[in-house]
Amino acid sequence: MTLDKQNEMEDIKSHKDKIKKINTLLDKLDERLACGEITESRYRELRDRYKAEAEKLKDHLTEQEIMQEVGLEAGKDEAAEYREEEPETEVVVQRNTKYCSNCGNLIDEMAEICPRCGVRVMFPQVYRQTKSGGLAALLSAIIPGLGQIYCGRLMRGAGFFILNFFFLLLIGAAAEDSPNSDDPGILFLIMILIWIWNIFDANKIANKTNQV
Repeated sequence: MTLDKQNEMEDIKSHKDKIKKINTLLDKLDERLACGEITESRYRELRDRYKAEAEKLKDHLTEQEIMQEVGLEAGKDEAAEYREEEPETEVVVQRNTKYCSNCGNLIDEMAEICPRCGVRVMFPQVYRQTKSGGLAALLSAIIPGLGQIYCGRLMRGAGFFILNFFFLLLIGAAAEDSPNSDDPGILFLIMILIWIWNIFDANKIANKTNQV
């Protein structure tokens, strides 16, 4: 085998290896998307870039193999057969980088753990569901304590419900014992104040929950 033919075979093998590496990167991208480690927009951007590079390599590789079959070198015709071959520009898949937050070394953007210091630099994204302060207040206005329960404060919500129910029982008992006295009215006023406090408290807890 001549030196030119040997170089052509090595060049074809090199292009095939690069295509395999790009396909491996695409598979890893799918895994990272499924695990929630990268966003959908970032996934599409990297996937399109890798696929574009792979298509360029495949087109060039097809041209090389066809030219080899007919006895010509890729990128040359019969009249220019003996011209000096221009050096081929190596195709490099561009990948974004970032700095490790621990050691400061430049690493791959998709790296989960820094290869230099071994510290984890990528963490799963956690999405927190926000609570509506208006809805929490409305729920507590309908049933005391329900807005607190909506915000995840079960014991606090139960406390408001029991307190209002307790005053309601007291008002009923006072009205039966002495219907003409001022006791039922005072107890009812206290219960109304607790009910209003319960509404504002539900709204406040919802806002605090969203700020955490």
